[in-house]
Amino acid sequence: PGWLYYHGRRTAKIAMWLCEELDLNVDRDPVYAGALFHDIGKGSESHNEIGVAITRELLNDLCTSGELDIICDIVRNHNQREHSSSWSVVVRIVQDADLIDHVGPIVPWLAFYWSGTHNETIHDHIRFVRGEENERYRKRMREGLNLDVSRRIFDERVDFEEQFFAQFHRVYM
Repeated sequence: PGWLYYHGRRTAKIAMWLCEELDLNVDRDPVYAGALFHDIGKGSESHNEIGVAITRELLNDLCTSGELDIICDIVRNHNQREHSSSWSVVVRIVQDADLIDHVGPIVPWLAFYWSGTHNETIHDHIRFVRGEENERYRKRMREGLNLDVSRRIFDERVDFEEQFFAQFHRVYM
């Protein structure tokens, strides 16, 4: 419950941290807003384009046209990884922040939540989390990252997951 809202907040926080790590000299308010709103159209076909329309409607009177253009550029392109090298640095930061939020400390919560709501035992999910399919998924995610600092953070978060589930497996399996 509330996944999209909290995912947006976490993504925005990660994006701010990446801006800080890169010592990026940009107006961070539109980056934060773009990260916060990036999945607002989720659940719809072409959620990024639907998200742009919703974002424009909600923020039109609250931002300058330049700020709104940056925010909408982020929302529109946050999931367009095949063209990542051509996007602005702020789009690439939010693309990375979005992926980073899907690994690390959030994963145990997601694993337990998923298992509990899908009539699955924790053993079933631990096998998935520690299995080859998830390994391939993580590899594709890491390959989609734009920045070295993002890859470092991603690797640290994956290490956290692996340590957590190894300990969990040792104690409970």
